[in-house]
Amino acid sequence: MAQTVIKKSVLVLHSAEKMFQLVDTVEDYPQFLPWYGKTEVISRENNELKARLYIDYMGINQSFATHNINQPPHQIRMNLLEGPFKSLHGTWTFTPLGDDCQIQFELHYELMGLLSRIISPVFSVVTSKLVDAFIQEANRRYA
Repeated sequence: MAQTVIKKSVLVLHSAEKMFQLVDTVEDYPQFLPWYGKTEVISRENNELKARLYIDYMGINQSFATHNINQPPHQIRMNLLEGPFKSLHGTWTFTPLGDDCQIQFELHYELMGLLSRIISPVFSVVTSKLVDAFIQEANRRYA
């Protein structure tokens, strides 16, 4: 299976600090990202986060873990620790524009094995809706 690349850039009416904090707080994901059944922080030290995300969407249950390197409030770089991927890495970038910010999200992933045929459509839907879901939650929280 070929590598999939997701890229999205959007201007939001919230500060880079608020958007960074929202994306970094994986513990809250199940509250507003309906495809995550739960999340688990493996470790959080200095500007590094290791977390496991449990996808529970349309009967597909799968988990994966990432190691995130944070540069608050400007960037979060994600790399795969384990899961049903041949590879997964991505970057959230938050560029301050006065009281607002520009969000750039880029994700590269490649699923592997027989499971990839089942998970691929689900993960594709999840990743395509991800940035919009964060913006909707920011609008709700920070309005």
